[in-house]
Amino acid sequence: MVKLKHIINDVVVDEIDMVEGDFTIGRNSGNNLQLEDGVVSGEHAVLTFTPNEYMPEMFDISIRDLGSTNGTYVNGSTVTEKKIIHGDSIRIGNHEFKIFDDESSIGTQTEFYVPDA
Repeated sequence: MVKLKHIINDVVVDEIDMVEGDFTIGRNSGNNLQLEDGVVSGEHAVLTFTPNEYMPEMFDISIRDLGSTNGTYVNGSTVTEKKIIHGDSIRIGNHEFKIFDDESSIGTQTEFYVPDA
């Protein structure tokens, strides 16, 4: 299962299970994920989940900026459209997200913050 993890201050605060199709992100109420943030455009970006041609149980994932005012960032770089893989960091406005694919054999499964003692 592919999840979109919402991260605030290095802590996962929400996980959204992703399914095939488009998943819109923006400030307007018609989006799949509505972010009430003044630097997020009404229709900011769209994530697209398509079954992989060779392994249909896995998704090919891409993100496309929808002409937002403040941009969409993947791993710190602004993008107009980009393929996304497990572990990639997405920033929209003041919000950080990570893609987690539990079918992936790459990286760790959980992110958390441990304060200094």
